[in-house]
Amino acid sequence: MTEFLKNKSHRESLLQAFLMIIYIVGAVGFVLPELKAEFLPLSGLVLYLSSFVMVIASKKKTDFFLFMTIAFVVGFGAEAIGVNSGYLFGDYAYGTNLGPKFLGVSVVIGILWGVLALASASLVKRFVKSVGLKIILSSLLMLGIDVLMEPVAIKSGFWSWRGGNIPLYNYICWFIVALFLQWVLFKLKKAETNKVYDTLLILMVLFFSFLNLY
Repeated sequence: MTEFLKNKSHRESLLQAFLMIIYIVGAVGFVLPELKAEFLPLSGLVLYLSSFVMVIASKKKTDFFLFMTIAFVVGFGAEAIGVNSGYLFGDYAYGTNLGPKFLGVSVVIGILWGVLALASASLVKRFVKSVGLKIILSSLLMLGIDVLMEPVAIKSGFWSWRGGNIPLYNYICWFIVALFLQWVLFKLKKAETNKVYDTLLILMVLFFSFLNLY
């Protein structure tokens, strides 16, 4: 088994398979009424596991942790401002299904910003050469995932909006924060192409797209 894991291709395949299992199991748990109440409080755990898989898969651990720290501070900070003042994103509040909160924000959300940024950058970097275009397209990809995620998150009690409507301002702020994180990633040359990151991003898109059907 040790020799198997030393092989980069084998290790990537194992990590990709693990991600597929937890997202498929999660999707099933979300749509089956008899399981949903048990699975919803585990939603934050799925994101923690996803970030742990990214740690293992990362090619440059120092760059990974440096960027994740930046992303956490920026993303969590923006969310804290939003939740406590309404100046960013709009008038919203986090529920309990994403786990522990600090300053009114689910802690895992800070990690989510980093996960989405790295995964989006990895996929875009494979097909685009221009740095400026990479930054813009990666940011738009992050925004697209938020568009998919919002209805599921509201229905699942991750967060809620006053009045029940998602404001356009939320998406504008999302894009601006995403743009800054992608600028940091590509200008500091911290972005990497990574098959495991790509798989995670695709699974998240499929996961939220599937749940939007229910």
